[in-house]
Amino acid sequence: MPQLTFADTGLTVPCADGESLFDAARRGGRPLPSACGARATCGLCRVRVLSGEAHLSPLNADEKRHLGTVTFITKLRLGCQARVNGGEVTIEIPTR
Repeated sequence: MPQLTFADTGLTVPCADGESLFDAARRGGRPLPSACGARATCGLCRVRVLSGEAHLSPLNADEKRHLGTVTFITKLRLGCQARVNGGEVTIEIPTR
């Protein structure tokens, strides 16, 4: 079963295939910041993927608009757009 782990606390949340990091985090009691309600317009729900990047959906146009083209270096994703597709994903919430 897919799962999301928060590096700072070790909290692990089981996920459904195709569930967004945003929804899984909220369900696990660790909501990601957002001003747009997970519609990919504010960019506040950024997370850094520490492991399991291969288990996430590909970067989409909304993420590229907010995060640029260097996500392969920064490992940042928008929690509202990145969806878990099997496996384990570990993230951290960057300090602003």
